[in-house]
Amino acid sequence: MSEKNIERAVMSPSQGTPVIRNSSGASSKAKSYDAARARRNRSVLMSESESEIEESRHVDLDDSEGKADPTKDVPPARVSSRNIPRKSAPRRSSEAESLLPSTNLAADAADADQDYGTVPEEDDLNLEDTFWFMKHRQWSRMYRSSYSNKQPRGYFSIRWGLFYLILYGTYLFLQLYVQKGGTILEYILMGFISVSLGVWSPTVRWFLRLIAFQSYAFFFIFCVLNMYNNADRYIPLATATAGLVVITVIFWLIYPYVLRALSRCAGRVSPKIIAPDPETGSRRRYEIRQKAWFADPYTCVFEGPLRRGRPHGWGVWIDTSFQGELMTGYWYKGIPVGPFQSIENDTRNMLVNLRIIYASNSGGRWSLTRTPLTMGVACIEACVSGSFFKGYPIVKMVTQPKECACPKNRCACVSEIFRKKHYRHFDDERVLTSVSVTVDKKFKTLSVTGFQPRSDQEKAISIHLEEANGQISLGVDERWLSSKSREGLLFIHGMYHTLEDSLKRFGQFLALGHFPAYIKPLCFNWPSSAGPWLYWCAHNVASDNDNHRDFKKFLKSVHASGIRTLHVMCHSMGSRMFLRSFNTISELFKPRKLASNGLSGPGNHGLGTLAAAEAASAAGADPNTVWKRGGLNDDGLELKNLILLNPDYEVETFKHDHDELAQYCPNITVYADRRDVALKLAFRINQKASLGSNTEPLLDDSGNPLDLDIVDTGDLDRNVNGQFHGYFNINRVMVDDLHDLIVTGKRADDRTSRLKPYGKIYRFTMVPSSVVLV
Repeated sequence: MSEKNIERAVMSPSQGTPVIRNSSGASSKAKSYDAARARRNRSVLMSESESEIEESRHVDLDDSEGKADPTKDVPPARVSSRNIPRKSAPRRSSEAESLLPSTNLAADAADADQDYGTVPEEDDLNLEDTFWFMKHRQWSRMYRSSYSNKQPRGYFSIRWGLFYLILYGTYLFLQLYVQKGGTILEYILMGFISVSLGVWSPTVRWFLRLIAFQSYAFFFIFCVLNMYNNADRYIPLATATAGLVVITVIFWLIYPYVLRALSRCAGRVSPKIIAPDPETGSRRRYEIRQKAWFADPYTCVFEGPLRRGRPHGWGVWIDTSFQGELMTGYWYKGIPVGPFQSIENDTRNMLVNLRIIYASNSGGRWSLTRTPLTMGVACIEACVSGSFFKGYPIVKMVTQPKECACPKNRCACVSEIFRKKHYRHFDDERVLTSVSVTVDKKFKTLSVTGFQPRSDQEKAISIHLEEANGQISLGVDERWLSSKSREGLLFIHGMYHTLEDSLKRFGQFLALGHFPAYIKPLCFNWPSSAGPWLYWCAHNVASDNDNHRDFKKFLKSVHASGIRTLHVMCHSMGSRMFLRSFNTISELFKPRKLASNGLSGPGNHGLGTLAAAEAASAAGADPNTVWKRGGLNDDGLELKNLILLNPDYEVETFKHDHDELAQYCPNITVYADRRDVALKLAFRINQKASLGSNTEPLLDDSGNPLDLDIVDTGDLDRNVNGQFHGYFNINRVMVDDLHDLIVTGKRADDRTSRLKPYGKIYRFTMVPSSVVLV
């Protein structure tokens, strides 16, 4: 490539910001740089501090393989990707997209360039793959239908209703006054079809609307022309209609590829380098311009590190076209693999991608068969604001499920996931800017989010400002230790869930809740994916000892990874799965302790009641040390929260189980709803009252209330379907309350912003969704 055709990035010392100069004569300063001098400048544009920051963000996915061997890692030849043959071209975006669900991201982590601080030549850039991958994402969202609160949706429905009403009126006119035929039954059937399509069309994707209209047009012509007994006429018409439907489906499937072909015909992608400013320490910035014939060109920008000319590491993507993305997150070989956050241009749509560690022993949908325990990491992309696209959340595997082959008493699978950095959180590198300090009434001490005390009864904390690497953050005194990777949130799904279903539901909850980085999301998938007619089968599987042993092995692996505090969240029959397994897994948890007054231990059957503390105090125990929690050095997991969401578990059985649970968990919360249709059906099957439908206080045999919080969700009416059973992950009030419970550890009587006591239970303070003005 000649010097005249190279558009260079030259720094403007007076402004201190990157400017574009053209070597053909656009700037007198640019002319003073010959080709050799400009090429050398590119290699030193990154300051030492910039290079260190970029290399720290550019994390190797597999530390076990170490750094790449410089003798084996040769940079690619400086040949433009637009001029190399098809067979030698880099992978196209469609191939990369298909490889993402099945490729282990650590397999070739060592295959990378070593000099990340050097700005590559234009011919070494390979941003076209990334550009087309992001365009495929954009186009796939554009032709997806979505759920939205926008006002035009109501007008849109009226428009489609009027459209089919006009067609039906035309049909009646032609039949009554032109053809003078037809029957009453035919008129009624055509009217029913017209009304149904007018109501149904606005709720589905465009290609389904088009298929419905094509089918309606066939029936319209068939009836008007009275083709009942004329096969020579209606068979060609039916064949033509079927052909149109097939063409429509094919076009929908290849729609992004058609747009890509049109875009390539209308213009070309033109990557361009904008050099960073060494004085201000700006990040490396690369522009990609789409040149079009009949439209204004738009620009895509990537800021961040490259590996072999492709975005790799923590970076930012900006697309100025309609519904283009402003995406910030982690990239792998030119593809955003998460975690990341994305905002669409010119819309209100926001998406979040996060990662979840999972374990599964399920055989898949329609199967109650137990399979060998596997573990892995998945990334889930979910909508969090604006329109919610149908088909979301989307689940893709970061690592394929790996069968656990560890010894029986020791499992290192989760530790391996953390060691190889397969799990990441969007806020891993964010500094601490807020700390929530609350009173832990149960332990008569302080509770600090993200920190744990060194001693059992810590009643003071000192918070101060710290400054490191030019960033100001909060710090606490040495009496408190950061949780970092010491906390986990475990989700156990209910009946009729595959691994993908459970990851979708949990991922949507985490995306809306945006939990802090020190809480690691964990998901256990058990064989429950049978139809509702196999209720008793799933009921028995949830009580199966083999599944409990697999669950115990997963918890051992979690403990071996360094996690010491666990929040458990169970939905529906997942509650039965956990409670039935508790006798098997209880040895993994640290038991709670009373003060050294002889009242601690499994033999204290009154430990789980509110009267237990009073009894201990009456026995002479110090009221400030009646409740005691294990220290950081105690072995075992601390069960900090047990959350039961619409639990499918018998009330009377739970009363007997509660004392044992309370010996290990100080905070048990039940979310119940009398409207729950699924639990009503369960009651008809087993004829036992369900805990998830109970909105009355639970009493022990002595008439004392059990030490747990019961939250009545019967007033929630937003994002709630007709079954009132599975809305915990999309109802904003529920998500916020669960976030408050898990992160701050507040009991229900302290979550006063949304809960009010009603007798011995709690209800949400809610205004009905039908009220729009007061």
